[in-house]
Amino acid sequence: MGSEVLRPAGKAEAPRVSFIIPSFNEPPSVMKASLDSVRAQSYRDFECLVIDESTDPERAQACRQLCEQDARFVYVRPQQRIGLAASLNLGLNRARGEFVARFDSDDLCMPDRLALQVAYLDRNTDVGVVGGALEIIDEDGRSLGFRAYATTHDAIVRGIHLTSTLAHPTVMFRRAVAVQHGAYNPAFRFAEDLDLWLRWSNVGVRFGNLQQVLVRYRQNNTRRNRQHWRFNLRARTRNFRPSHLLLRGAGILGIALWMVLPAWVQEAGFRAVMLGRQRPVSPT
Repeated sequence: MGSEVLRPAGKAEAPRVSFIIPSFNEPPSVMKASLDSVRAQSYRDFECLVIDESTDPERAQACRQLCEQDARFVYVRPQQRIGLAASLNLGLNRARGEFVARFDSDDLCMPDRLALQVAYLDRNTDVGVVGGALEIIDEDGRSLGFRAYATTHDAIVRGIHLTSTLAHPTVMFRRAVAVQHGAYNPAFRFAEDLDLWLRWSNVGVRFGNLQQVLVRYRQNNTRRNRQHWRFNLRARTRNFRPSHLLLRGAGILGIALWMVLPAWVQEAGFRAVMLGRQRPVSPT
């Protein structure tokens, strides 16, 4: 699989952090706001790989031009559509940083996101993956609510068998973990992150979450594609292990039952779980 790579001339040494941002036909104004929030990070030692699969030539060109404005940004364009999981793997293959920061092209990073996560991983050398809390916003940037997650490894691993305990767009992980234990499975069109966390938890990778809001997450609606739940169930059955037997079984049964509910019930339930009203700890 080939790809076009635009890497501006910059310092030769590897950065500490590699952002990986997949993009697909993002409106230029949204993309600019997202990349500006990366550019404004208080922690400066990073590169940002934008994997652009846009089919709209004007939006692809706008994305390229935004990347050209900063030598730390790398524009990568696959020659054909490869999907989200494969795009993330393409970014991982080109990443040079010790740490990998996941991010979406329509979200906004809080200014101290990288600083907080790098400091956490430096303090907790046994932890391979760290996420954080979200502020949910609509397409116009208005706040809809917040979502925080369990912060300890044991609580994260127990909870992941029943629900999501890591917000994918907030995650930073050690690149060495992906090299040693494998990256995303391109067969997963949805729930690629759940499959990854379950696989890594099965081999003993340790997880953490920060209490602070790290990302303003754009949620245009609270309805999940029904395919998401099928892949969610597939990830859980594929990675089933005897540990946490009752929780794993309950999670599989719960998703199987959830899939037969009417869409409006799913949407109401997802909205109730996704949107909290109280703001978690401030990042500053």
